[in-house]
Amino acid sequence: MDIANLGTETQNYNSNSNEPIIFIGGLPGDAWASCDGHGTLEAIEVINELESAGILCCLVGVSALIYYGAGRRRVDWEVCVPTDLHDRANALFRTEFKSGIYDPFPPGHVQMESLHHTFPRFKLRGVGFWFLLIPSEDCHFECKPSNLERSKSGLPYPKLDVFAQSLLDMDDRVNLTDLVDGMDLSEEWALQNLDLDGTIDVDWAERKNVKIRSSVPLTETSCILELSAAPFSRREILMDILKKKSNRIGPEISKEYFVTRFRPRGSADPRSEGTHMK
Repeated sequence: MDIANLGTETQNYNSNSNEPIIFIGGLPGDAWASCDGHGTLEAIEVINELESAGILCCLVGVSALIYYGAGRRRVDWEVCVPTDLHDRANALFRTEFKSGIYDPFPPGHVQMESLHHTFPRFKLRGVGFWFLLIPSEDCHFECKPSNLERSKSGLPYPKLDVFAQSLLDMDDRVNLTDLVDGMDLSEEWALQNLDLDGTIDVDWAERKNVKIRSSVPLTETSCILELSAAPFSRREILMDILKKKSNRIGPEISKEYFVTRFRPRGSADPRSEGTHMK
């Protein structure tokens, strides 16, 4: 079995046993990452390395959802770079590996509808901090300055409308739902900021499915890893998510005090909060 970081736990293996030994927050002997284990300062260093090398980048996936107020737990920091610079970014950190800073690290387990197991993954030597380099074509938006904004700590993220549109076009309903609830997005905002005409990007889904099929052994059941390429309506997907915001508030919190499962009534824009130095 591969070593894989699962949640905040990392599997390592005892050479005298087939059973995994679970270590919290990193490998044996690792220092705890900055900001109570979140690794924000380490992420800033990764971004600085890329930008110093002339490689534009931004944080996507769970990191972006956390920035926009979703209650998610991060495994890897997912760093998006322009597709044509992806190989350069990979080579940059392999050079740092030679300098004893970052180590190439085995990918996580294969996940449904994902190519993350095919992308370069690195670990900061001696610290419980991992990051993944993702080409922008997999994120379905162009990684360029006009599509990005900076957090209070200087970390780059896709702008809200860019991020929301990409999740909608990819038919990534789980993450889109978390984004809607994190930012308490409204139908009015969606109509003003998003393209809701037509369908999800079926061509993109089919291209990604070709890559998924080429990355795993083909079996009778491997097709379950692929995305649906059905031409679902963008508008219907988003409106269904929006109208069910209140329904997603569980019994453990009161609708009297919460407008979504992540947002207390009257709370500030999550981007203005300094939680974990987002």
